Amino acid sequence: MKRLTCMILLVFLLAACRSGGLDSPRSTTPPPGASSTAAANPQPAAAASPTPQPTPTPSPIPTVEPAFSFVVTSDMSHYSAREYLDYPNFFAALLRTVAEVGPGDFMVSTGDVIPAEETAWTVSQVLGEEYPWFPLPGNHDFGRQEINFFESYQFPDREEAGPAIVRWGPDPCQRTTYSFDYRNAHFVALNVYCNADAPWGIDGSVTDTVYDWLAADLAHTEKNHIFVFGHEPAFPHTDVETGQANHIGDSLDQYPEARDRFWSLLQAHQAVAYIHGHTHTYSAVQVGGVWELDAGQAMGVRAAPSPGTFLVISVQGEKIMLETYRGEEGPGFAYRLFEETQLKP
Repeated sequence: MKRLTCMILLVFLLAACRSGGLDSPRSTTPPPGASSTAAANPQPAAAASPTPQPTPTPSPIPTVEPAFSFVVTSDMSHYSAREYLDYPNFFAALLRTVAEVGPGDFMVSTGDVIPAEETAWTVSQVLGEEYPWFPLPGNHDFGRQEINFFESYQFPDREEAGPAIVRWGPDPCQRTTYSFDYRNAHFVALNVYCNADAPWGIDGSVTDTVYDWLAADLAHTEKNHIFVFGHEPAFPHTDVETGQANHIGDSLDQYPEARDRFWSLLQAHQAVAYIHGHTHTYSAVQVGGVWELDAGQAMGVRAAPSPGTFLVISVQGEKIMLETYRGEEGPGFAYRLFEETQLKP
């Protein structure tokens, strides 16, 4: 009996749900007088969409091209000693002109920096103790004092603030051959008196020892610009101002096969320039697509038959400019801008 009663009650509940009773959802039938549209869409009408505004295109951030400059000096040959600091016509006076025109980010000296320790002192006195100086040896820089200097000299090595050494040279000239990077450029300083037996004592040449190291070094760099430095010229030229000619036939050109192999390596890596001293003359000549720059002598304005000289090389992205400063003629001891040369592009 109870079972029958429960079944009747269940049937009643199902029928009530189908007819809308017992908490069934409220009827959506509109009340009398309501429109059929409102019944079909009981939600409030959406507001009119505003006219779409164009999204501004962000301006591209301009790429900042690396910009820096460096100075090249050479062959100060004794006139850089402390005793000449206050003279108006020697190396220290040349550096004061460098300071006036702009010392750039660092200086490279391409040999005959004797007395090396006192030259370093003079650079620090005129251009500041933190100014980076990169010397390399010339044919007069292999006395015991100069060898000791190069072995103990603290080369600039500041990766964040300035140029940084990336590779030391081969045995046995590790401290007199090296390379460093700065911004978008790679710099290589060569000891052209080094062979497998000793770091000095041979005629200037790019021996197998130095050549193999240089080839490996250039193969590793990814910098846009390459500058290579050595003491002796590969193709000696006369002074563009005075016509003076020195060391023609007894520089790197006395070993033409080694010289040509070296130059072909520079061409293969599209080096900007090979920069040297030794002759005490100045010239800027392009040989097979590579500039050969003779930095002259930095003894002083008129401390040698040729005028005192220094170079300022400026890099602005892909553009490279050379400014050459030389000692003036006449009774004064000033320097003037002698010429400007576009090295690249």
